[in-house]
Amino acid sequence: MFDWKELLDYWFGPLDEQGLPDAFHRNRWFRSDRKFDQEIRRRFLSLVLFASEEGLEHWRTAAGGALAEILLLDQFTRNIFRGAALAFEHDRLARQLCRRAMDQGQDVQLPAVQRAFLYMPFQHSEKIKDQELSVECYRQLAASHNGLLGDFLESFLQSARDHHDIIARFGRFPHRNRALGRKSTEQELEYLEGGRRFGQ
Repeated sequence: MFDWKELLDYWFGPLDEQGLPDAFHRNRWFRSDRKFDQEIRRRFLSLVLFASEEGLEHWRTAAGGALAEILLLDQFTRNIFRGAALAFEHDRLARQLCRRAMDQGQDVQLPAVQRAFLYMPFQHSEKIKDQELSVECYRQLAASHNGLLGDFLESFLQSARDHHDIIARFGRFPHRNRALGRKSTEQELEYLEGGRRFGQ
């Protein structure tokens, strides 16, 4: 049976004494890379499907296991199904698992960089309340660390603010419209000409 610790090691690699991942791992996270997408599909598609059917409930007893399940449903889906509606299919379940982990205090048991990914489902939500919670989670996380790690976490906070502002402006992410079969407004089309697509 697959161990969730292997999944975390694959995504984060070793953290240094400051709690930072190495360049190899962090440079893969938000880059559109077909080869990396194919590797994740080959190695983890079956686990993503298993998680989507809530077949990994036993992982949730540990903070790391809860995070690993969220990564499958919120991050790996975006690699495996990049540009398609399936990339967002399990976002609601990922948010539910995130709330559950926070209610049980599992988020604070994780290293800071891993916590940043546990909160990511809120950043991916098209609901403004989730976006407000996202910004607050990342604000608190960044404020509780300094040095290079603090600077690194500030980049997650800025990303949360960017996502929040898009939802506040449009009520949805325009870059998802094509994949989800939604008609873009004139304002959204103007935004998409120069706006961020976040790899999708």
